[in-house]
Amino acid sequence: MTTLRRRSALSLLSGGLAFLAGCSDASDGNGSNTTGDGNGTNGDGESTDSIDGTLPSYASILPTTDRSEYFFGAIDVETMSTLLEDQGAQAGAEPTDPLVGNPVVVALLCSFGLTQLGSSAGFDAYNDNNETADGAEQFVYADGVYALVGSYDREGVATDLEAAGYALETDAEGYAVYADSGSDEVVGIADDVYAYSYPSDGDSSTDPVTIVERTVATAAGQREPNHEADDGFDRLLRRGENDGITCCLYTDADEFDSETLSDDQASDEDSLQFEFAPFEGASGVHQQLSVPGDGSATAHAVVSYDSDDLVDEERLESALGTEAETVEFGTDGSTVEIDAEYGGEFARE
Repeated sequence: MTTLRRRSALSLLSGGLAFLAGCSDASDGNGSNTTGDGNGTNGDGESTDSIDGTLPSYASILPTTDRSEYFFGAIDVETMSTLLEDQGAQAGAEPTDPLVGNPVVVALLCSFGLTQLGSSAGFDAYNDNNETADGAEQFVYADGVYALVGSYDREGVATDLEAAGYALETDAEGYAVYADSGSDEVVGIADDVYAYSYPSDGDSSTDPVTIVERTVATAAGQREPNHEADDGFDRLLRRGENDGITCCLYTDADEFDSETLSDDQASDEDSLQFEFAPFEGASGVHQQLSVPGDGSATAHAVVSYDSDDLVDEERLESALGTEAETVEFGTDGSTVEIDAEYGGEFARE
């Protein structure tokens, strides 16, 4: 996943912190902390609820991989605009509550990806052929690939990329992949996704041509998306909320291994990193953060376990919602849902 250096990140984060911090003086700490009573379960503690939730619009671009762990983050363009609108906000301390901190790192990661796009030779190809309705575009980071999900003139993008010196790597039904020899950037295009990536430490498993191609091939219907291949992943996406900023970590194993949870722990005070340690013992976590721009924020998280005896409510309650005005935990069999509301100045120094 990623480590973001504070010096380069805080300029992107400042607007987001201003909105997350809010302007209410009413908060005196964590507020209420209410644990649900487990309604919706049978006598054995197993969930009796069917999951009929809606998949996010970008589910069809999330490809299968050969790894057990799966991570993605997403943010809608409207939320990105809200986060970056207040350019004059003072930079604050990064949040320590993972319900806020993990989505904030997703926003930073996407901000970095948009900066990369803006400085690339292929930016005009994207910009001139973007036919997405205002406010409808989604930005997704998954499997080492940055992807904008919307509506694009695929032929127009291809023509402009070739004019900019990009070489055709793959031309298939419904999608194409190009590479720029100058920057080693790889771009993939389908009717509903513009995807791009860069080399990563020479690891063949993250070869940008390979990972970009499987993203756009999935979007074009030439590969099976991960939610169709894995029922547990599908249920997690459907149970979570998907507006604003989303952050998802999942494994097809019984639970996350310790290396997965520790990869993104902060190693020094200058780094901004994901914090997944509270989810030890779980097999999936889907987080969502809404930032309406009125000085408040709400967070929703779904934590799934392989069985109800692995549920660790005490660990979750001790680490999540620590900066919230109110936070509620509800357990439904092997799943815990968390809702938190934020205001006050928890994100300011």
